[in-house]
Amino acid sequence: MSRHGSRELALQALYHLDLNRVEWEQAVAMTRAMIESIDYDETYLAQLMNGITDHQEMIDKILDRYSQDWDVDRMPGVDRNILRIGAFELLYGQDIPPAVAMNEAVELSKTYGTERSARFVNGVLAGVLRDLSDLHGETQVNGQTP
Repeated sequence: MSRHGSRELALQALYHLDLNRVEWEQAVAMTRAMIESIDYDETYLAQLMNGITDHQEMIDKILDRYSQDWDVDRMPGVDRNILRIGAFELLYGQDIPPAVAMNEAVELSKTYGTERSARFVNGVLAGVLRDLSDLHGETQVNGQTP
């Protein structure tokens, strides 16, 4: 079972959530029907989807802070959702090394994003990573513990 595949499915499902305003379970079901060949970890996919949707407001505030001149709402949908996955793993993924979270997000952006996506995703998440210990304290203060 592949966590990379889980991230790919989460990206597709989050994109569906943005476009269709459905529950995450429906978005995952629609995505699964389209991409049957991906090897993924069902438990990790659920962890990503639950975590990102539960903490989306906090994640988006943090991404707004580190994405210079880009509001999260105005970012291309693919980049926005790759950043949400990467930020969630950095902030709340206790068993994910930061370098793995960063690399996976950059690889997703190379596969699904534009020519500029990988650099943008890397830059934003590098800022999050740089201030990670402060951000952990901030998420705890706001009642959302990592």
